[in-house]
Amino acid sequence: MQKFIFLLFLLISSFSFAQKNTELDKRNGFKDIKLLSKATDVKTLAYAHDLKGEHFHAVYKPVNGAYTHIGEVTIKEMKILTYKDLIYQITVTTDKDPQLYKGLEKAFGKARHSVVDNYYYWQGQNVRLSFLSSGKKKVQFTYYALGIKKLIKADAIKKVEDLSSEF
Repeated sequence: MQKFIFLLFLLISSFSFAQKNTELDKRNGFKDIKLLSKATDVKTLAYAHDLKGEHFHAVYKPVNGAYTHIGEVTIKEMKILTYKDLIYQITVTTDKDPQLYKGLEKAFGKARHSVVDNYYYWQGQNVRLSFLSSGKKKVQFTYYALGIKKLIKADAIKKVEDLSSEF
């Protein structure tokens, strides 16, 4: 019985360690755009607009000629979301090409599938990459910095504390 429990423990722990994607964390973004870095430090990006109703959230887009292709696949649209100038999401939309998915699997391993939302994803300790169909002819993949929620929550708590000191 003890051997069975020990083997079960080893099996469960090996699955839990296998689910973290160190390569995704190592690359930490798309090409030279790194998650949780300052958007204003990336010379190939330009401010586009603030997110509607969001005070500290802004959208950046590539400047003309930057990030037009992934290999032979044309990038149709690219949008970078920031919070207080820190990049937390990179969304890339391209034409459908089976080579893209194969390339992602080669770089980051076998994807997991979200049955509920019907998309594929890879997840590391700090980065999540999702891949989904966007209409009949396009695909979209999104890099997301998992640590941004902690930063936003800490800022919200600080804002409440600052406000409470005013009473």
